[in-house]
Amino acid sequence: MARKRKRMNTRDVFCNIMLYILAALMLFPFIWLVSTSLKSPQDVLSWPPRILPARPTLDNYKAVFNTIDVRRYFINTLRFAGVSTVSILFTSALAGYVFAKYEFPFKEGFFIIMIATMMVPFQCYMIPLYLLMVKIRAVDSYVGLQLPYLVQGLGTFFMRQNFETLPDDYIEAARIEGASEFRIFWQVALPCLRSALGGLAIFIFATTWGNLIWPLVITSSEKNFVMELGLTMFQQRYTVQYGEFTAAAVVAIVPVVVFFIAFREQIMEGITLSGIK
Repeated sequence: MARKRKRMNTRDVFCNIMLYILAALMLFPFIWLVSTSLKSPQDVLSWPPRILPARPTLDNYKAVFNTIDVRRYFINTLRFAGVSTVSILFTSALAGYVFAKYEFPFKEGFFIIMIATMMVPFQCYMIPLYLLMVKIRAVDSYVGLQLPYLVQGLGTFFMRQNFETLPDDYIEAARIEGASEFRIFWQVALPCLRSALGGLAIFIFATTWGNLIWPLVITSSEKNFVMELGLTMFQQRYTVQYGEFTAAAVVAIVPVVVFFIAFREQIMEGITLSGIK
């Protein structure tokens, strides 16, 4: 018995060591990013490369704020990602609840069509979407930037799978008490899926915050640029200003890291795809 317990403890120690090694490997790119942002141009191109800067400096960050309008880009990106997150969360939860708990004609057909949209790459319908924005005169505007990111098929599928795990007894009990259908959704069903909503929120916020292709296509004036477009200012025709580029990248990813830290418990629980505990 003691030998078996010792063997299990040894295996646990080995597994923990491997997990720490994997975690260090995953954190290394982020450490290298922050380290490069604190290096002088000579240290960036030095050989052999150093992980930690020999003479840390904040000149790259000063150059970032002097080169681009960080405040404007940050506000544009925060508005874009924030509105997208709130809108997709609400529409996905509402549509997922309907698909999971209601019966109506052609329900399965509509759901299959929605799932099919998830398999089409954005690049395949990017040009028709742009032509649509041209017709409604939404090119190079906040409306054109935001419209395609108000609804998401993946979010609907995710929430539908979670609502499937919610017992129907809760809903029937609320109906017996005289609650309206929307009140049942808002006050009974939705609070049971806070973990799933947290996981979906960080996914939407992170992907929208780091979106480059659509803002690059739909916007042309700097007043509508997002942070990802601001990073391209540090890439010249033949060279890249690595120190300033990495400093701008650190500034760009700070909100995502803060958002993750604030909602990490809900995110971890939501990853399990469980609707209720």
